[in-house]
Amino acid sequence: MSYRYFRRDSRLDKVTPNDYPRIYLFGDSLTERGFFPQDVGFGWQLQKYYADRVEVVNEGEQVTLGMFLSVRFPLGGNSTSMGLIWIRQTSRSLRRQFNEYLMGAIKSRGPPAPLFITIFLGANDACLSLSGAMVPLEEYEEHIRHYLNTILDDPATQETKVILISPPPVNVPVPVGEPLLDNPDAAIILRSVASQSRGHRTWESKRTYAKKIVEIGKEYEAQASRVAVLDLWYSLTKSVCRIEGTTQDDAFYHLDIDEMLPGSGMPGAKPFDKGYFTDGLHFGDKAYEILGRELLDLALTKWPELKRENFPRRVRLCQLPDAGRKHS
Repeated sequence: MSYRYFRRDSRLDKVTPNDYPRIYLFGDSLTERGFFPQDVGFGWQLQKYYADRVEVVNEGEQVTLGMFLSVRFPLGGNSTSMGLIWIRQTSRSLRRQFNEYLMGAIKSRGPPAPLFITIFLGANDACLSLSGAMVPLEEYEEHIRHYLNTILDDPATQETKVILISPPPVNVPVPVGEPLLDNPDAAIILRSVASQSRGHRTWESKRTYAKKIVEIGKEYEAQASRVAVLDLWYSLTKSVCRIEGTTQDDAFYHLDIDEMLPGSGMPGAKPFDKGYFTDGLHFGDKAYEILGRELLDLALTKWPELKRENFPRRVRLCQLPDAGRKHS
């Protein structure tokens, strides 16, 4: 079987003058969908905050449309078939887009350098296949470091800030048999079965990849003032940790020790509240609201020069009422 990949038209079309300040959000479907107003997406929130001052560019990619050719050789002849497949984006599959399209667009537009670029990858990398994670952790780290080093070292982005966003958790359904937790022997069996389930192992994998992003981010933060990291996995999980009489941080700590963190799929664990996820993986409005709020708070706290009042209101090219009109 062979694959041929097709890339949709770039969204880096010029809709503003070259000297218009810009922000790029780079990632997979969680970034692409982050511009949907009905979901209060984090890209939409940034666009709203910087309206008519800074252009926020959606460089999220949901899937690659691929064509496959299958050749079989049954007795008496051969047969071929063709079809289309959807391939989820990962840090590996988006490397070409980053190198050629995103960095290419930045270089072709020229100064000023982008204000900041977000890198939000890992949700698909950490998903489990029969042989393990879709992208092994070591390879995932190499891709992330490539993206970071390129932005930090390229002359076109030497003033650009970078925000790493950790992959989020997943929302694994609560296992059947919760009433049996009162029976110690049954509880042990339930926990053993749940811990080996695909759902919980995926949840664990997402946590591992999130920890890796935070580790990389902290390392670069110590070396360069232009890098920040947002631990979205922790922020989303903590937001639904509740134990009466404790803070959310303390609740997270105790639930983690008891192996009952929200969304983990372990016996006794609660699922995420309605509105966080639409399908266990993709965000609803509550998750996007938290991401947008924390991202903006992180950026403006670490780099106050990014506050919108520091950028004058501008008129986009498409807003000019007489653009292209001939006058007598």
